[in-house]
Parts: sequence; structure tokens; C-alpha cells
Amino acid sequence: MTSGTSYRVSRPPHWPLALALAAKDLWHDRSASMILVLTVAAILAPLLLLLGLKTGVIWTLRASLLQDPRTLEVIVYGNTRLDRAWLEGFARRPYVAFLIPKTRTINATLDLIGPDRRIAQAVEVIPTAKGDPLVPPDRPLPVRPDQVLVTATLAERLGLTSGGRLTAIVKRDTDGRSERATLELEVVGIVPENRVARDAVFTDLDLLVVAEDYRDGLRRELTDADLKPGSAAQRESFSNARIYAAGLDAVAPVADTLRAHGVEVRTRAEQIQTVRAFDETLSFVFRVIALIGSLGCALALGGAIRGNVERKRRDIALLRLLGFENSSVVLIPLAQSVVIAAIGFTLAYLAYLAGAAAFNHALGTHLAGRGYVCRLDAAVGLTAWAATLGTALLAASAGGYRASRIDPAEALREY
Repeated sequence: MTSGTSYRVSRPPHWPLALALAAKDLWHDRSASMILVLTVAAILAPLLLLLGLKTGVIWTLRASLLQDPRTLEVIVYGNTRLDRAWLEGFARRPYVAFLIPKTRTINATLDLIGPDRRIAQAVEVIPTAKGDPLVPPDRPLPVRPDQVLVTATLAERLGLTSGGRLTAIVKRDTDGRSERATLELEVVGIVPENRVARDAVFTDLDLLVVAEDYRDGLRRELTDADLKPGSAAQRESFSNARIYAAGLDAVAPVADTLRAHGVEVRTRAEQIQTVRAFDETLSFVFRVIALIGSLGCALALGGAIRGNVERKRRDIALLRLLGFENSSVVLIPLAQSVVIAAIGFTLAYLAYLAGAAAFNHALGTHLAGRGYVCRLDAAVGLTAWAATLGTALLAASAGGYRASRIDPAEALREY
């Protein structure tokens, strides 16, 4: 051995042993540990239920609004002038879910005659295309100007079925003379009443355009042969449009953009704002209660952990004399706090599941027919779990600091 050569003896870290000692200490004082666990669970369970109620009620209210496509509709009030190029650019904006031009409102009606000669006068004609919020995804869309979808109420009124045919009459007055054009249309599907609860037909935009041209005198006559694709593509401007926002939060931006363009619009902003205000109120109430509960949990857990450190000062001193470094000593109260918080959260979550099931069973039918009064999605649950463990670590930090400051020699003098 060469003189002057020093050797450093490497020792394994003490943190695995510290974790084992922390677990054994909790089991040794299991009565006190269980009281702490139940304390944490008693604080967290009402908070989880309150958070579930807030989330569930707001989620159901938002879902009920979204189930009604009219909530997302931005109605162009009256007639205006909308350039095709501007409409195409506006439709590509991320907050616009659906947009299709329309003719003047006064020209968007037809008289209809069913197969048994029953008549429906001045039936609303609605242009449609792929992605129409009012048309269920499983319904076929008109692909030609002579094809239409009819609403369930109109189908019942005229005795129409999918695959059947009906007659449309377009009227106009020319130099004091009343004229009419007759068109044969094919019914390709029926829109259920829960989507549109009135008499209406959904058609390709080309049918509306040729009907308006006929009424305006731009066509001398209108026959089935004139129902050809491409009539709408020749238009450079339209008097109206059907516009739907991509979500509740997108209704206001869509309306604001249209108003800035000089277009007067109507929305269901009042209903949407009511849900938002309710959400903000519940969120504020929950934050206040959660803050008070978290402080109570932190004080109770932190005080118990610090008291436990004070009671076991001599044991901790012995660990220090046996070579445990500061980090391993501090790890003991931190690990105990995390274990208590984790078990307490588990019990609280089980209590939440029971309470949520009771709330949903008893009250779920009173909220939008079918919905959740109380629910927590995975992201919210994981956030609550992480917040609980973070609070536990923060609460135990005072005990950990006190453990790191214990002087082994001073503590051993008490023997």
C-alpha cells in the first residue's frame, strides 16, 4: 500500500431504510395514524363531493345547451349583402363550425303538395350541406337541386316518406299577373322532430337560388330541367346566411365579427352567460371552501407530524448517531405524511363515489332529463390527488425541518 493514499468507504444511501422505518413507525402508532387518516378523509370527502357537484351540474347544463343546435346559431337579422369571397374566408375561421349562404327570407318559402294532394303553404326552405348541425349525421343530404329532406312534422302533415316525391309551387307576380312554376322533388330523408319541430324542407342551395331568380324575374320560366347544379356558384353575393359557432365560447367572437362587418345578428347570449355566471359563482364558492379545508387539513397534519417528531427526538438522535444523513432523517416525516394523505384520499374518494351515486340516482332526472348531478373526470381527480399530496408534503415540511435540526448530543442527554 502506497503511503499517502487515501480510501473513501462508500456507504449505501439510508433512504430505503428510512422509508421502511417510517412505515413501521406508522404501523406501531396505528391508532394515532388511523385518526390522522380519518381526519384527512373527513376533510377531503365533502370537498370532492362539492367539486363533483359543481363539475356535474355545469357539465350537464353545458351539454343541454350544446344538444340544442340553436344555442350555437348566430342569426343574421333581416337581409344584408354578404360577398361570396368574404363568406368563404369567414367560414374558414376556427370558431365557425358551419356556414352556408341563404337567399332573401321572403324568397325562402315554397307551397308543397303531398302525394295524396294535401297542401302545405309557405313552407320554410332551409339550405343545407355537409356538417349541418340540424341534420343528424345518419341522414342523407340532398346532392341535387331536386332532392330535399323534410321535417317529421311536415312528413306527417303531407303523408311523406323517405324515397317518395312531392310537388313544389313557386309563385310570383309579374305586371299584376300571378304566375307559378311547378317542380317535382324527391324526398331523400326525414329530419326528426327533436332537431326541428316545425314544417320545413332542407334542400341544396341551388334550388333556393333558381327559385329566387324566378321570383325576381331573372328567369322567364322555371321547370324541372332548370334544376341543375351550379346555379349558386354563379352568385357573387347573398342576402343572408346560416351560421353556427364551434362552441359556446365561440358564439360571442362569431357575433362580434359579423357586427364589425356591419351585419346585425341575434344570439342566445343570455342563456350562455347565465351558465357562465353560474359556473363562476360555484367556482368561487368551491375555492373558498377548498382553501379553508386545505388550511385545516395542512394544520392538522402538520401539527400531528411535528408533534410526532418532538415525541421521538431521542429516536431521531440515535439515527443521526448511527450515520443517517439529514436527507434520510427529513424523509421520515415527509413519507409518513404522504402515506397518511394517500390513504385518506383513497377513503375520501370511496366516500365520494357513494355520495355521487346517491346524488345522481336521486336528482339526476331533474337536471336536463338525463345528466350528472355529480361527476369528476379523470383529469380533475388526478389534480385533486396531486393537490392532496402536495399539501401533505408542505404540511410535513415543518416536521422535517425540525427533525433535521435535532442535535444528537443534546437529545441523548435526556437518557
